[in-house]
Amino acid sequence: MPQQPIAHTDARQLHRKRRAFTLALVALIALTLAWQFSPLRQVIDLERMVTAIRSGGRQFGALAAIGGFAVASAIAVPLSLLTLITALAFGPALGIAYSLAGATLGGAISFQCGRLLGYDVIRRLAGPRVQHVSKRLGERGLVSAIALRMVPVAPFAAVNMVAGASAIRLRHFLLGSAIGMLPLVFFSALFAEQIVRAATQPNWLTWGFIGLTLALLAVGSSVLRRWWKEAE
Repeated sequence: MPQQPIAHTDARQLHRKRRAFTLALVALIALTLAWQFSPLRQVIDLERMVTAIRSGGRQFGALAAIGGFAVASAIAVPLSLLTLITALAFGPALGIAYSLAGATLGGAISFQCGRLLGYDVIRRLAGPRVQHVSKRLGERGLVSAIALRMVPVAPFAAVNMVAGASAIRLRHFLLGSAIGMLPLVFFSALFAEQIVRAATQPNWLTWGFIGLTLALLAVGSSVLRRWWKEAE
């Protein structure tokens, strides 16, 4: 599909959005790495976070716990860690409910940032391959969102921003995200203490997690490669 001519002023605005979108994605990926490999890691110490979230929940109620989860996920604190901390702080039942609600709210925030900064850029400036992938994501909105959430191809907040820049509708993305997150949330909430032990004292569960992650990455990469080749 041929691209439409872009007025000079409009083009400058699109290029500014493209720079902002790119910088936001780079910042989210950098934050993800920083939470794990820099002194920022001390901020999300497991015991400290569990105590703080449990105290905040008692003092300010469920909305504070959900809001805190949403903000943390939007600034690239790992979703698996947030789910684990929430389950340890509130127990399996509330942990599942708060995690799903917080992740959905955080996903909506990141998605809307991507829609604001990247949607017009992808639609009007991107090459045919990128436009094709965006169109395919939109056509299979719910299924695409489930797949994006189940396959750990990139950090949570970065995936949300990229989805916002694509043709996926917000309602399809949020519903698909919730469905795709269910296995992770349920598993993390029900086996939180065992997961902590596995992380500190590696056992078969640790290697099982690594194997599952690698398998999901392989599946996700295969799907993305197929969609990419279809645009040739």
